[in-house]
Amino acid sequence: MKAIILAAGYATRLYPHTKDLPKALLPIAGKPVIEYTIQKITVCRDIEKIYIVTNNKFFEQFSSWLAEYQERLHAITIPEIEVINDGTNSNRERLGSIGDLWLAIESKELDDDLMVICSDKMFEFSLADFVDFFKDRRAAVNTCCDVGDIELLRNKHGCVVVNEQGRIVEFQEKPSHPKSTIESIAFYIFPGSTIPLIKQYLSEDNNKDAPGFLAQWLSQKESMYAFLFTEECYDIGNPDGYHRVNEIYTKKG
Repeated sequence: MKAIILAAGYATRLYPHTKDLPKALLPIAGKPVIEYTIQKITVCRDIEKIYIVTNNKFFEQFSSWLAEYQERLHAITIPEIEVINDGTNSNRERLGSIGDLWLAIESKELDDDLMVICSDKMFEFSLADFVDFFKDRRAAVNTCCDVGDIELLRNKHGCVVVNEQGRIVEFQEKPSHPKSTIESIAFYIFPGSTIPLIKQYLSEDNNKDAPGFLAQWLSQKESMYAFLFTEECYDIGNPDGYHRVNEIYTKKG
């Protein structure tokens, strides 16, 4: 299994914090966001390599961070990490999350099972448990949580309807009328057999930006299951959210 961290966005909603620094390298309690994610991935013995997809504007910053990070952890075993440059220099040029996912798949000739992770979340659930859930089902899986109130999802977040077996039977991307209180979080594991479907999705000129649109489309083509977690998961999509999460983790020590 390979892990792909999508970090090529320009995070304009987080300006001025991300004007000259990628969101994934923003410090939370003194440590870049992406290092928390990599620590979670490292626990997963199935992950053989991590790809980080970024843009040309921030490629050198990621490369410098990676060299320093690997030097700092030289005595600790972690999966091999490679940074991929998607070649864009501005938000207007961006390939979109699905475009960047396909860039990684195509350029690295990947046919493995893929863990796909967004880079704008701080989360407490176990990625090792996520992998075990996938291995039990051998089908696409999506992390989800029950927020308990549809108003928290209305026009804001992806929403899924799940049957008794845990299969996602309907997916709504930022719905005005949510059909459940279960939020879809943009963390996925796709079996290698799904890769041709991702190619088909793009060939049909579907939305390349939000991962939820791909998940919605895939859930209509093959089985996709909801990995329901109850632990904390924080979004750092705007300055207020970033400061709040930084304060929470600073207090945790």
